[in-house]
Amino acid sequence: MGFRLIDNQNLATFSLDNAANHPLLKALYLPLMRQESTILIHNVHVDTQLLDIGSRVLGLILPHIAAAYPDESYVASPYGQYVDYGRYETALELGKLLWLNRLANGVFNVLGEICRKAKFDQVVLIDNLLFSTNLYPQKIDYDLAALQQFLLQQFPNRALVFRSICPEVYPEWFQHLKSQGYKAVFSRQVYLLRAHEGAHRLKRALDIDSRLASKQKHLNWTLLDSPSDVELERILDLYNQLYLEKYARLNPQYTLGFLKNLLSEGIIHIKALWHEEKIVAFTGYFILDGVMINPLIGYDRSYPQKEGLYRLLTMETMLEAEKQGLLLNMSSGAAHFKRLRGAQAFLEYNMVYDRHLSFFRRLPWALTRAIAIPTIWLVRRYGL
Repeated sequence: MGFRLIDNQNLATFSLDNAANHPLLKALYLPLMRQESTILIHNVHVDTQLLDIGSRVLGLILPHIAAAYPDESYVASPYGQYVDYGRYETALELGKLLWLNRLANGVFNVLGEICRKAKFDQVVLIDNLLFSTNLYPQKIDYDLAALQQFLLQQFPNRALVFRSICPEVYPEWFQHLKSQGYKAVFSRQVYLLRAHEGAHRLKRALDIDSRLASKQKHLNWTLLDSPSDVELERILDLYNQLYLEKYARLNPQYTLGFLKNLLSEGIIHIKALWHEEKIVAFTGYFILDGVMINPLIGYDRSYPQKEGLYRLLTMETMLEAEKQGLLLNMSSGAAHFKRLRGAQAFLEYNMVYDRHLSFFRRLPWALTRAIAIPTIWLVRRYGL
């Protein structure tokens, strides 16, 4: 099998027309190659290349060293995920357990120092979509062993990483990558809703949410087919209110240009909830091979809490997944809320190949695997 690496030097000679995943490449990877990544996502510093493997074209994300940047997003940075975001989530979830929080903070201090010195972010993120949850085709249509050999020749100083592999969603990927020597490094606990099987219909919470929606005669949902810049700026504002202001600036700081690229190729679909002429909530979803994620959501936090905007946008997403016969990956967080609506918890991993690196370069991944043992216990013990 022949491989061809495409970078800025030979991009002009390459045509994407025959690639099966042409729209995704055009919407995401090409813009990242043609300009600085921070123009599209403010807190993502990466280089991007393409790899033509014959059957399809893969996107390769090559992170810079995140420790050099404040608030580098976890979607393109192992350091951002395991050190910065890990510290943030630990403080958030274990804030009342002061002794445990202090212990964890000390662990993150040591881990962060080791990760900086060992160049933790020197990796190749394969087919990374730069969403909180990554999706893949259900079937592997290329030779993983040949791909691995080629990438190790091209990037001998980088670990190889496939993000967001949940064995429940991608059993074939999980088993094949393990057989090729990839290590399963715990990422987080995610919540899967079998909307295609009507799992949410068995829960009382859906009835309660439905009654709430029936009372909101002044609110209505529309699909934004060709949104204006003003509408998209409102969408971004609502996303920022939730993910950056309420939660953490480590979440991806998307821009108007990034959204317009995704919408132009039909990658993301956005449903907006209107109150008269104003968008007050939205859900943005992406679908690949029977799995839906909604990496873009938001709502007006100044709106009265009794209106239940988060409940309404969650219900709308679940019903859309049910309508299309999809498995809905509801990501992590809001564990109790999601369980009440029929979602089940499963572990997700980053699959990492680092056997070719020195002991010191492998050390951060070994430490994160070791830390995962008590982390998984805490996640399950406290229902995080």
